[in-house]
Amino acid sequence: MYHKIHPDTPTMWWVSVNEFYRQMVELSNKKVVYLNDYDCKNENHVVITFDGIYKNIYEYALPILKHFNYPFELFLTSDYVGYDNSFDSVEPLTKFTNSFELLKLVEGGGRLQWHTKSHPNLKNVSDLEVIIEELTVPEEIKILDINGFDWFAYPHGEFNDLVVNEVKLRFRGALSCNQGDEFDKYRFNRLTVENHTSLKKNTIACIIPCYNYGRFLIEAIESVIKQTIIPDEILISDDCSTDETQIIAQEYVKKFPGLIKYNRNETNLGIVKHFNEAIKLTKADFIFFLGADNRLLSNYVEECIKILNKSEEIGIAYTDYTFFGPRAKMAYELLPDFRHFGIINNSFFKVFFPETNSRFELLDILNQSNIIHGSSMFKRTAYDSVQGYIQSEMPEDYNLFKRIVEKGWDAKKAKNTNLEYRQHSDSQANNVLLLQKLMLFYKDSYLSLKKEKNDYENSKVFRISYKLYRFYRFIKRNYKNPRKIFKRILKIK
Repeated sequence: MYHKIHPDTPTMWWVSVNEFYRQMVELSNKKVVYLNDYDCKNENHVVITFDGIYKNIYEYALPILKHFNYPFELFLTSDYVGYDNSFDSVEPLTKFTNSFELLKLVEGGGRLQWHTKSHPNLKNVSDLEVIIEELTVPEEIKILDINGFDWFAYPHGEFNDLVVNEVKLRFRGALSCNQGDEFDKYRFNRLTVENHTSLKKNTIACIIPCYNYGRFLIEAIESVIKQTIIPDEILISDDCSTDETQIIAQEYVKKFPGLIKYNRNETNLGIVKHFNEAIKLTKADFIFFLGADNRLLSNYVEECIKILNKSEEIGIAYTDYTFFGPRAKMAYELLPDFRHFGIINNSFFKVFFPETNSRFELLDILNQSNIIHGSSMFKRTAYDSVQGYIQSEMPEDYNLFKRIVEKGWDAKKAKNTNLEYRQHSDSQANNVLLLQKLMLFYKDSYLSLKKEKNDYENSKVFRISYKLYRFYRFIKRNYKNPRKIFKRILKIK
């Protein structure tokens, strides 16, 4: 159950646009249905509901719901259509939808349902006339949705037996949010969704392995933290680099505590051992590696988790990738024509990988060549089923994913996103661009430290500490002259 969707979240009844989008992605492994189609015994069924119908639902929630093609239910209180919530002294002033906006919501996949005329708490109401008046949908409201008004939502989630009996005479079912249960269709309970509410069942880890790629690391990290769905864990795993990797990584850990972790191997482990050890440092259900020199499109995580959530049998989600960098054109031209998927601005060279109709077709392809790149997302259970990466003559990712498919897991393609795969160059122009990004990073870090220093020096703690330090120095210099020390103490008093 939602009330308000908006960029700002002043109270618990508001969910931010970004968090609402995340929650809609997390429902992608469920079947979102209308209440008329809801089966309480089907754990895969979900109904999205909104109470009150504020204007911000039309402005911010509707475009996202249409993007996912989700049906949704709108529980309307008719006395406030076109007005605001000035009656609510606790909540910020907010407009309700008008009739035109309600029609657009219905056109966009919503279904209007009933939430009384004036939103009274019906739990202690025993006057039958009042109850009937509140439960009756006005004709001018009914015409807004000819398929709606089959369901009722109890104001404040509360009711009594008399109210329930009258609801049964008029509606197919009714919803609460605290007084009901999961199986009585006239007392269905709902989850009140807040900003922090998670609707997903699986967690995600991004591992950024790095060995002397500090000059690229900033771009890689930024591409992860700017995802539409940010991973639950981001681990920067440093295989004993000798460049600026550690400095950059630790600065990001400081900036994003709880999200980003940094691991530094005491010795260089090499790819296979490093990758296996890095995975041990994470806990998430879904895992992917991002080379420190590569980048992700902003919807990469979102599209990959949709694939992995589709079926228990899918163990890997892979994508196409795009070459970029000064040597991108050369690398692209070395590929066979059937891998070419288009060139953008003569800078980005898209490489195509096929979809397969069955695991057996996929195995046939993998026996000849690899179509699953090293940044593909995979389930931890699939990884564990083959005991992880092993040393072989094959590239480590090719070997891992081939063994996973041979074990019985399937791999499916996430078509609407891309890995950006850097093709290196030591050209002067390329180094200048990277240097500019590093300089900006160090500038931001310096300004942040300078602000912390200034804030501390202006604090009461610093002033007291500094006075104590000066007094300590005075005593140290004059410990043989107690008279002078005594005079100083009297002066302080």
